[in-house]
Amino acid sequence: MTRLQTMRPYLIGAGCACAVVALVLSPQAHAIAAAFVSVTNTSANPVPISAVDERVTRPYGTRVYPNVRSYASITVPADKRLVITSVTGFNNGNGSLSDIEVSVTSSGTAMGQRFPFGAPQSATSLRYLQSQGAFLVADAGSTVYFFANDADYNDSAGVNVDVKGYYTAAN
Repeated sequence: MTRLQTMRPYLIGAGCACAVVALVLSPQAHAIAAAFVSVTNTSANPVPISAVDERVTRPYGTRVYPNVRSYASITVPADKRLVITSVTGFNNGNGSLSDIEVSVTSSGTAMGQRFPFGAPQSATSLRYLQSQGAFLVADAGSTVYFFANDADYNDSAGVNVDVKGYYTAAN
């Protein structure tokens, strides 16, 4: 191997380092870089900012009591949206209650999600809603409905549904 071949990686490295230093110190390079990162914000185009985590600052939680003959509902305040992240609950009925349906209006469109009840552990135990993820966003000023779906219209058992989530700004 010749002496030039062994020195070649060092010479290439030194040349690249000189080029980087020249670009960093060059006023023209600074002008080009400044042109690429220039941001002008006006009142019509404000700087986007991130709010503190709304799950902590605006939590929401309540219990509703739908039954076979009557739905339960909650009304979202006119200046907020409601994000539902958890729906849990139980019933102590005869076992024919199949699920709880949560119905919301999101971006002007009606949508819903069903939360099924699990099998009872014994003849005298409560039946619990099965765990599943929820992410339902209800429009500001809208109403959220909770329906108990049961094959037996005469089932008079109580249903307790716990709803958790948080509010966000309406705009």
